[in-house]
Amino acid sequence: MKKANWKDCKIDPEAWPLIRIILSLMIGAMLAFSVPTSSEACSFNCSNKKPKDLKFKLGEPSNSFGAGSGGNSLILPITDSNKISAVVLLPGCAGIKSYSRGDLQRWGDLLLENGYAVLLIDHLSSRGVERNCGKGRQVKMGTLIKDVSDATALLHQQPTIDKSRIFTLGFSLGAMVGGKLAGEYSWQGDDETKPRAVAGLYGGCYGYANHLSPTADIPVLWLVGGKDTESPPDSCQQEVNELKNKGLITFHEYPNATHCWDCSGLNGYSKTAGNGKHVTYRYNPAITKDSEQRVLNFFNSFESK
Repeated sequence: MKKANWKDCKIDPEAWPLIRIILSLMIGAMLAFSVPTSSEACSFNCSNKKPKDLKFKLGEPSNSFGAGSGGNSLILPITDSNKISAVVLLPGCAGIKSYSRGDLQRWGDLLLENGYAVLLIDHLSSRGVERNCGKGRQVKMGTLIKDVSDATALLHQQPTIDKSRIFTLGFSLGAMVGGKLAGEYSWQGDDETKPRAVAGLYGGCYGYANHLSPTADIPVLWLVGGKDTESPPDSCQQEVNELKNKGLITFHEYPNATHCWDCSGLNGYSKTAGNGKHVTYRYNPAITKDSEQRVLNFFNSFESK
């Protein structure tokens, strides 16, 4: 029997259009299975275009945070010290609004009065973003962390800042940004500009995201509310246990606190949270005072290197 040879094969010219269609469909199918979808490829940071970097400025030294409450301005305390500690404030997913500005200013005043420089990050307004809440956030976690790394890089350039005592303090999503950047592999800047420690109020942990990173390599203060249905404390239980084993977390739960217990501008506000739960915020002055002291005690516990 004669051995078959591919050179002996002849294809009817009229069949070529059909063959091209079949080949195109086969190539398209292979690409569909080999290339990750946008949600898979962009689980950490995704955007159709690169978000523009924030621009920070130096404000006038003051013991009142009014001038810095608009965001992205570094306010130094009025002091003769040439070694000033600093805190980067990270707001919640709604950003800096009229109803949150007063509470953020209260935190800024507290820190300035205790000798800390303060830089409140405005992740949203300069990017034309109104809110950054729920699924499909316009400003992704990677960008939020890069904003912090850019802010700490600015702080490292200031001759009066104690570069070994730079911290972050975040609220809700801001707490989750701090918890994420604490991770060994999440930081977006140079190792030397990574914060010394991070503190967060009513942050949550959801699924694969590990917003409180179990790979943290810097200390974390994590304050939560027992009646917080938006960021339930047990959502972070596994991460908290892992960090306790590493000796890297100071954890405290306020049994009667709701989400946003320090938000006087949102007292009584109700909504359906991203997890589908109905939530009502209750401002609690006593718990707010206690959390302020815990934050100060945590930051004050770190000596200059």
